[in-house]
Amino acid sequence: MILIILFGLLFPLAYSSSTEKKNETISRSYGFQSNVDYIYHYATDIHIDHKIWDGSQESHIKRNSDAAFHLYARLNVSSTWRSANGEQHLLKIELKDARFLNRTNSHSMIDCLALSTLTRYPAMFLWDQGIVSSSYFNENDNLAAINLKKGIISLFQYKQDNASEIDTLGKCKTEYRIYEDRLVKDKAECSNVKYNDEYSSAKHALNYSIDFQSTCVYTFDNSTLKSGSCSDMAFPRLVIPEVAGFRIMSRLSVDLSEKLTNDKHQLFSSIDAALKSVLSITSEQYHPLETEKQIHPCDEYCEKFDVFIRDHEKQLMRSVVGDRHASNTFLHLIALTRRQSEVTLSKILDKAANSIRSTLIEAFVAAQTPGSLNAVVKYLDNSMSSKNKVELIESFLMASAFAPRPSDILLEKLLERLPKFAAINSQLEQSSYLALGAIVHRLYDSNRKSSAIEKYTTLLHNTKKKPLVYLSLYNAKLEIYETILVDEIRRCNDTNLCWLALNALTQYQPERFSSEIITILRAIYHEQKGRPKTSIQIRQLCGQLLLRTDISLGDLVNLMLSALDRTNHQLGVYMWRLITTMAENDDLLFRKIKFIYDGGLIDLTYDRIAYKGQSDYYRRPFMQTFGFGVYYTISQLMSRLGALRESDFDLHIQQYEKKDRFNLLSFGVSASGLDSYVSDDGKASDTPDEDLQAELRVTLLNMQLKPVVLFNGVTGLMSAVWSAPSELTSAFKSNIMVHDLSRYIHLHNGLVVHYEAQSAASLDLSGMVSASLWNKNSHSVIRVSSGLSVRSHVDVLNDFVVTGINVTISTNAVVDYTTDVDYADTPIKVCMQMSIQPTEIYDNVENFYSIKRTKAFRWFGNRTRHFLGHDYTFTPKNNAMCRQIHVL
Repeated sequence: MILIILFGLLFPLAYSSSTEKKNETISRSYGFQSNVDYIYHYATDIHIDHKIWDGSQESHIKRNSDAAFHLYARLNVSSTWRSANGEQHLLKIELKDARFLNRTNSHSMIDCLALSTLTRYPAMFLWDQGIVSSSYFNENDNLAAINLKKGIISLFQYKQDNASEIDTLGKCKTEYRIYEDRLVKDKAECSNVKYNDEYSSAKHALNYSIDFQSTCVYTFDNSTLKSGSCSDMAFPRLVIPEVAGFRIMSRLSVDLSEKLTNDKHQLFSSIDAALKSVLSITSEQYHPLETEKQIHPCDEYCEKFDVFIRDHEKQLMRSVVGDRHASNTFLHLIALTRRQSEVTLSKILDKAANSIRSTLIEAFVAAQTPGSLNAVVKYLDNSMSSKNKVELIESFLMASAFAPRPSDILLEKLLERLPKFAAINSQLEQSSYLALGAIVHRLYDSNRKSSAIEKYTTLLHNTKKKPLVYLSLYNAKLEIYETILVDEIRRCNDTNLCWLALNALTQYQPERFSSEIITILRAIYHEQKGRPKTSIQIRQLCGQLLLRTDISLGDLVNLMLSALDRTNHQLGVYMWRLITTMAENDDLLFRKIKFIYDGGLIDLTYDRIAYKGQSDYYRRPFMQTFGFGVYYTISQLMSRLGALRESDFDLHIQQYEKKDRFNLLSFGVSASGLDSYVSDDGKASDTPDEDLQAELRVTLLNMQLKPVVLFNGVTGLMSAVWSAPSELTSAFKSNIMVHDLSRYIHLHNGLVVHYEAQSAASLDLSGMVSASLWNKNSHSVIRVSSGLSVRSHVDVLNDFVVTGINVTISTNAVVDYTTDVDYADTPIKVCMQMSIQPTEIYDNVENFYSIKRTKAFRWFGNRTRHFLGHDYTFTPKNNAMCRQIHVL
């Protein structure tokens, strides 16, 4: 409704709503007289402004960042050739007295020398009773002028029998409505010419949307077009909380001012004769009606890439990673990289200081041009003997894993170099497999028959290092590889491999699991007869997966009964908390549980369901905004003696309408063999033959990073305790691109609008830990420092005028996750706390315009919003333990 009101106010139609009764009296016979000049008043305009949406609705926030201009001219239409039956005409259009009015800033109407390109040459088109079949232009005509003339020609296409039409909007479905005094045409589902630099992020939960509306209205005087107007509205925007998009509105109109009899008209005997005489071309030199892309202008750094590197060297250093200035500069660097040749980029890498080379590699990979990728791999190939080769290769692999729209070239180059990376050390080999899975995940839908993907599949089947296969498949998330995981889970005779395969299976779609997979999961979880005995972590994952399927009532009853079984206390507590938390956010699961309870299938008493134990699972809101919620999930699974087995933190974003969930960040610790270190009362461990070890896992933007071994064996534990950093130490640094979008929006008037949007994160994950075996307590902090930037850009591409809006939104976000553990007494006390530090959100809006042969103008608007920070509470039991630990 809001769109309709805005549409009516901004572009009022030249008719009254009182006449909106369909009437078939409008003549379907249209024509032109050969001895008449039809003089029209031509006008077109465009208006762009910056908007924020509240879900599907526009919010109340309005920013003064409009960019607009109007163009007027006198239009002369005449016939130069007609068929024998008088229905076909070769029409000539000429524009005179062009005027330009800028609305971006207060200026009066001006003559513009650049507009002479619009009026210099006429254009011609073949017209047949409201259908345009071909258009013709002088070979020396300007591209911008040709596109605008195509817009005018498109306006003369109004045959009601057309179910689809091709014009400046592309190929569109059309619907005509005939009223008493006018003809209305609605256009939908338009598809225009696609260009090489049109793209969007692949397989991204938070992507973009472009809504488009177009309507044309015609009136006639007998068989002559009296007036015609077409109005377009486009709404491109990124689907990100509190990040704005744009509203683009344009109108094209012609109004008949007079008809002049001209008996001196030269009427040619053929189409070729007319074209040769007027435009100096032949009939084979026709143009399609779709608009042609203009060249996108670039800023002053395009020609001075090395100057940009020098001017922004401080922001490119690794020491500033994790700050918004780093993410802002990273986005600018990517945009400039796409304009550079391979030779230029190679020279920059060779000469760059060591402190910025990793950032350059990340930007070159994110740019995803053949030249930028070649420059990086050639440099890496030639620097295998350098001291920091491992750091540079890790930067390359990390950037490859997070490339929003990876190419076949990237996958091919990484597969070719896998043996070299594996020969350096096992850590690089592990990172390579993770990156390969992430690339294939994004690449598969757009190119399923890729030879590179076939090579990846062959690699998975041939490699003997199964842990690497399952780590890679966690990131690949493709059903075609599901059987590889299921085969391992079916055997489940190796605890580590079975857990890795199950963990990878969590990234697939449990609601689509076959009955065979569900049977296997059920057998492992319930330790059915004939199955090998497994660890509590493996049973935990099987229980999670069963709940995420369209679980049957029978399976749900058995899961609930197992959760209430006191002989399986810690896993039971965990599963009960998981079931109740999921039921709070899943109506179907809630109704199933209610049916079980109401039917008396399980006896639920307070004593049975009371929360008793250290294991836990819960979900809380982190932030809520327009159409989105950001939530965090905390889970911990303890052994029977209270030692840590699994602890996970997950931060994810969810769209309310689609209920899509997308992981932003998660980290978890898996441990085994700790029972003897937290209890000295002689009680036996759950699994006395387990090795002592612990591992940290980090998942970022739904992609798993290389696991970090915290300790392995008694010696490793002692070393970890004595060498643990007492101050925050960085464990991971990277600049990654999150969104990458480029789209061309074609308007009816022949103008082309370029819409770009990119976002990036500069991340620094650091931590510290202090532990005392004597006092039996520990304190750890994990800090995530991130600089987040979103740059969106929209401009009108035209040779004689460029106008548009640039928007940058950036912020710093620092999240601390603290864990204190006291295991001096039983039960073990665990206190978890999380806080986000105070920060500011910076908005920068710039609107600009420049007219050819004149000075460019720019206006800036800035706003800073303050966020006070927040401490996040967990469960009441956790808060009580925090009070006890802190008092002690």
